Amino acid sequence: MARFSREDWLALGARLLADEGPGALVIERLTAASGRTRGSFYHHFDGREAFLAALMARWRGEAIDALAARIQASPGKDALKALLREVPSGWDTKFELGVRQLAVTEPVVREALAAIDEARIQGLAAAIAILRPETGDPYSMAFIQYAATVGGQWLLPSADDPRIPALRELGNRLFGLSED
Repeated sequence: MARFSREDWLALGARLLADEGPGALVIERLTAASGRTRGSFYHHFDGREAFLAALMARWRGEAIDALAARIQASPGKDALKALLREVPSGWDTKFELGVRQLAVTEPVVREALAAIDEARIQGLAAAIAILRPETGDPYSMAFIQYAATVGGQWLLPSADDPRIPALRELGNRLFGLSED
C-alpha cells in the first residue's frame, strides 16, 4: 500500500469539507475515508487543530499566492480584467462555504479565513485602482464586490444555477470588468 502523504490528508480534508461539511473534519471520519490509521494521521499532524491550520495554509496557497503569481504574469489592463472575470468562477463554492461554516466554531479557521478575505479584498482594491483610477475609494468598491461574490455563494451554492451567467455578466458591467 502506498504511503499516505501530508498532501493526501489535506486533499482528503478539502474534499470531505466540500462534500460533507465541517462535521467530516474529525479524525475518525478522516481515517475512515482514507482507510488509514490514527497513527498515520498523527505522523503528519499533531492533532486536529494542526490539521485545520495546514488545510487553511494550503487553501491560502491556492487562493492568494497562486493568484498573485498569475497577476504578476499577466501584465496589462486587459489581462487583469480577464483574470478578475475568471477568478471567482474558479472558486470551489462548496469548499468555501464549508470553511465559513467551520470558522464559526474553530478559531484557527476563523483567523485564516479573515486573513484570506482581507488579502482578496486588498488584491481586488489594487486591481480596481489600476483599472478604474477615477474611483475615489477602491477598497470600499472591492469590499462591496467581494461581499456580493461571497453572498452569491450562499444564495446560489450550485455552480450549475442557470441564473449565474446573467448575474456574472451584470456584475462585470457594474464593476467595470466587461469585455466591451
